[in-house]
Amino acid sequence: MKKKKSKGGMDRREVLRRFVASAGASAALPVLGHGGVKHDVSLHSMAVSRESALGSAQPADPTLIAAGWKPKFFDAHQNETVVALSDLIIPDTDTPGAKAALANRFIDLLLGAEAPQAQQQYVQALGWLDGHCFSQYERPFVQLSPAQQAEVLTLLTHENDNPEMAHGVKLFRIVKNSIVEAYYSSEIGMLQELKYETNPFQSEYPGCKNPDEHK
Repeated sequence: MKKKKSKGGMDRREVLRRFVASAGASAALPVLGHGGVKHDVSLHSMAVSRESALGSAQPADPTLIAAGWKPKFFDAHQNETVVALSDLIIPDTDTPGAKAALANRFIDLLLGAEAPQAQQQYVQALGWLDGHCFSQYERPFVQLSPAQQAEVLTLLTHENDNPEMAHGVKLFRIVKNSIVEAYYSSEIGMLQELKYETNPFQSEYPGCKNPDEHK
């Protein structure tokens, strides 16, 4: 069933779409990590060049859509958590969401080549999330009810004066940003959501069939 916009106004996905569309997808996408730390390995430099990403609308890595895909960086539980979060942060609406765009696989690919600090931050973020859920509900995030998951996400998407929760908000932002980045770098995010005008992929460039016209 398609998820509808809230009565209070524009939903989160529409806000994200307008933000990226207005800034330009390649310029607006965040980089994994936080605290102003930038890493040498970015989404486009690691997986596919920016020009190729915007011009071909092809998967960054064929293994991402393989039927037997398995995570290389995440363990099974971490991957399940990122899948669940991606489906909640950018759900299906009139176009497929982040889960359908395989955002978790793209993030796994990126993290596998990231700097150790960024890898540790991401694992720490997922660990903090489950730790918080255990403290409040005695179970990990993926085992919470939809209402409980919504409650946790609402808490983590607002600034908090409590030092521990403020730390959690900063950690969760790493995961949230990575999902947005992966989605709007995918074929679904670029072509169906942002309506990017791209050059169709060409496997070869045949010569002119009427050379006499150019004499």
